[in-house]
Amino acid sequence: MGRTNWKTVEGPARIEYEVKKSVFIADVAPVTSGEEATDFIRRIKKEFPDARHHVYAYRTGDEVVEQRYSDDGEPSGTAGMPVLDVILRQDLSDVVIVVTRYFGGILLGTGGLTRAYSTSASMGVSEAKVCTMEMLELFHAKTDYSLADKLRYAAEKQGYVLGDMIYEDRPILPLACRKEEKDALLTFINDVTAARAEVSYQGTRQMKT
Repeated sequence: MGRTNWKTVEGPARIEYEVKKSVFIADVAPVTSGEEATDFIRRIKKEFPDARHHVYAYRTGDEVVEQRYSDDGEPSGTAGMPVLDVILRQDLSDVVIVVTRYFGGILLGTGGLTRAYSTSASMGVSEAKVCTMEMLELFHAKTDYSLADKLRYAAEKQGYVLGDMIYEDRPILPLACRKEEKDALLTFINDVTAARAEVSYQGTRQMKT
């Protein structure tokens, strides 16, 4: 059985962190596969070709989890694993972190390296903002302009997950709920719009809750 909810990051983010003249640049992004994570790592390396190290870690997947890390030339255990530990400690999935290092000429020692990579990765995750994703049932409610805002307001108050309004000949409001709440959502839409909404089922979607 697949997962129903998990934690990841909202979107890509970048931070810079300096320790004894070494500059650490942490790039964090949500991904959906190991291939996507690898592409992201490749893009960062291309952006900073003159950097001394591109340390990374990623974790993605559902029933089969793909998890990788690399020290990229740093002493074993001082770089990739601390970055992966940030992912594991926060129980994140579908996320990649790349920490690019420009060496400042002062050796940090194994403890200093570990702290620097861990701190950089943590700062990057904070900047990217952790969120919860959930597998939800998505419906489109097509109704009159006079009822669209009323439905949105009532749905927000009720705690349903909403998408952006779609404007066609009549506005369409995307609404999502958990599988066990489908009947209640349909009744809710019917009640709020006095049965004047055309509701269509759009399937299961990964959505931020």
